[in-house]
Amino acid sequence: MKNESLNHITTQYQLLTDWYLFSLADITDKDGSKAINDQVNSLEWLAGHLITGRYRNILRLGIRIEPYKYLDRFINQTIPPPNAIAFDKKIIYPNLTESREQWTNYADIFLNAIKNADQSILKSELAFSIPTGGKTIEDALAFMILHETYHIGQMSIMRKLLGYKSMQLSPKK
Repeated sequence: MKNESLNHITTQYQLLTDWYLFSLADITDKDGSKAINDQVNSLEWLAGHLITGRYRNILRLGIRIEPYKYLDRFINQTIPPPNAIAFDKKIIYPNLTESREQWTNYADIFLNAIKNADQSILKSELAFSIPTGGKTIEDALAFMILHETYHIGQMSIMRKLLGYKSMQLSPKK
């Protein structure tokens, strides 16, 4: 039987899946590559960075998929986590159209993997500690909700700075 916290985690990831898409809705690929200044991530970097997180969590949940083809632009795989590569204006990141498609593909795989994960996988220990505490895959999943929320918030601010209307917060009915 699945525990109640896993149900909450799944519900939160479903909302974040939508928020990611809502934060990037209607933004052109050209605008996705813009950075407000050298200290602010572009939407392309933010979008790819979050895809990288989903990809890595899919693997942690025991699902084997084709590697994210842009992983080397976001992760330094020669060092242990945290190993994100900072935004660099000189790097060409995947455009928003491609990122939205990849996110949607990974979202289906990821949400199904969480729903079907057994306790032995969730309680498996990682080789590193999670910023919010713990070392299990379940601890990592709980932390990544905060991580995705943080970056989607940045994406929603960027969309407004680029002149787009505020992102929607819930699916249209």
